[in-house]
Amino acid sequence: MVLSMSLSLEEGRLALRRNDPYIAWGVGCHPRQPKWQQTFHPAQFEEMVQKTVIIGEIGIDSGSRVPIQQQLSTFRIILDILSNYPRFISIHSYQATGAVLQELRQRPVNVPVLHWWTGTVAQTSEAVELGCYFSIHSQVARHSKFRCHVPLERVLVESDHGQDDPPPAIPHRICWAEYLVAQ
Repeated sequence: MVLSMSLSLEEGRLALRRNDPYIAWGVGCHPRQPKWQQTFHPAQFEEMVQKTVIIGEIGIDSGSRVPIQQQLSTFRIILDILSNYPRFISIHSYQATGAVLQELRQRPVNVPVLHWWTGTVAQTSEAVELGCYFSIHSQVARHSKFRCHVPLERVLVESDHGQDDPPPAIPHRICWAEYLVAQ
């Protein structure tokens, strides 16, 4: 089974039309792109949420060109909507781990999955207390905090890498991530 996230409502709408036997498509609004944040419509999002069990990618990115207040507004609206739906939720937190944890404390959701988590040991422990899961790839798995502070049943291995990463970093490194987590 493959879980695939969308980056915008438009992409999510197209993905949900597909009928792939081994792919579950998610609906999201990535915080990185201004267009995706500006064209976010809560009613459309909620309608799509009812057609999938996966949400993502959503969150906060302090390296984004999107003003942080706009990202927070979208993220809060999404979390409020998701409080009514038990969903697997992939959350982006680039350079915004503290802000994401604060929002999750105030707006708890059923299955928060922290994507590409780079929080401190203290933040990681707090995230575990909040019920978070962690989706990690080989670059993140190298950090001992996953071996020492995250229960193994809360670690999900992923194949995602940034679009600017060199070819050796792409999806085929799942086995290496599994090996690193197991150490």
